[in-house]
Amino acid sequence: MNQSRCGAAAMSVGTFGDEPPAIPAQAGAATPAPRAAADLAGGGAALVVCRGPHAGTVIPVADAVTVGRGRDCDITLDAPTVSLRHALIHRVGDRYAITDSGSLNGTYLNRNPVDRAELSDGDELWIGTYRFTFRAA
Repeated sequence: MNQSRCGAAAMSVGTFGDEPPAIPAQAGAATPAPRAAADLAGGGAALVVCRGPHAGTVIPVADAVTVGRGRDCDITLDAPTVSLRHALIHRVGDRYAITDSGSLNGTYLNRNPVDRAELSDGDELWIGTYRFTFRAA
């Protein structure tokens, strides 16, 4: 075990991008995500990070975005619980849908596993240990 200068045991800390730490929530209380008004003004959509060190971050969603651990994905999530190509969020007419890309840990919409589902404003997405709120104009 490593010792710090003060003689106390040093903890090993994960690198940036590892699984985000869980933020304790009050029982039954949902964590509200901020609206991304500027990003949604043109009828677009966005993912809002719900927890961890990047909580509140708004990620704009184009007509089709890939989500996964692979560096070639449009949204890269660096966690072992995320598959290289985990899911695809894509526009279908004036709506959006999410399609799981055969991920090992699955994709969850409002706490239910899905292979493909239509998204609505305020939906909660779970991809690995990451939690997002989907926002659409």
